[in-house]
Amino acid sequence: MSENSWSSGNESCPLPPYFGLLAVDAKDSTRLPSVRHAPLSRSITDIVHRGLEGAGLGEMIRQFESNTGDGLAFGFDPSWLPRVISPFADVLDSLLQRHNAGPGPRIRLRMSIHVGPVPVSPGLPGDGNAAPRSETHRLLDCAAARRGLAESGEDGTSLVVMVSDAVHSAVVVGGYCAVPSSRFIKVCAEVPGKEFAQTAWMYVPSPSGGLLRRPTAQTASANEPKGGTDNAAPTGPRPIHERVQNVESGVAIMDSTLRDVHQRGVPRPGRERRS
Repeated sequence: MSENSWSSGNESCPLPPYFGLLAVDAKDSTRLPSVRHAPLSRSITDIVHRGLEGAGLGEMIRQFESNTGDGLAFGFDPSWLPRVISPFADVLDSLLQRHNAGPGPRIRLRMSIHVGPVPVSPGLPGDGNAAPRSETHRLLDCAAARRGLAESGEDGTSLVVMVSDAVHSAVVVGGYCAVPSSRFIKVCAEVPGKEFAQTAWMYVPSPSGGLLRRPTAQTASANEPKGGTDNAAPTGPRPIHERVQNVESGVAIMDSTLRDVHQRGVPRPGRERRS
């Protein structure tokens, strides 16, 4: 093969290592006065770090960790993904509930969990930047995640977790996660104004409010067969209509598909047959 066989931009390169990806973001942080932004950022970082310790993930190495102002994001070895969903999400939820019972401003978080190949270049610009990382933040910002917190009770639900379809398939459906698949709600993760629409799965450790009464509207539309309810499976067996025909003699024949009751009779004593 000649030296010029590969043109610029067409040369293959090694696939970056796969990382689990996690991001959190606070609801309504922009409504706080500017003086509260820095304390909020510190509180979120502290609660997340304590949650990792409480879930037994203290030794998990966090790569390209960054503070987003009202949130946090980092990568980690994907073998930790099952424990990041459970028990970490549940521990984090408990810490947030405890914090929100205090006098300070409530902290209600959206969290997204994803996986994918991400380049690592510690200390250099672009460390950890790749499409999977962008997708992690899109899951965090999607309308379904925001609606999940908005429809729940402020004093009942402090955390909504969005799990990408890839993670759900490998970790939850694969049976590695302690949380059963029945606790996850399938949603279409879309971000208004962005060309992003992916299947995702929402897990809410402490559902409340509207989340207890019904699934999100987007969940229902995602699960509903195309063409509305016309193609929906019947909810039960059709009612059976029985028809009974009594005859004085002979055989009565009716539609057997309706489970008609056929009775053979004989003339009753003392009664004359009419002509």
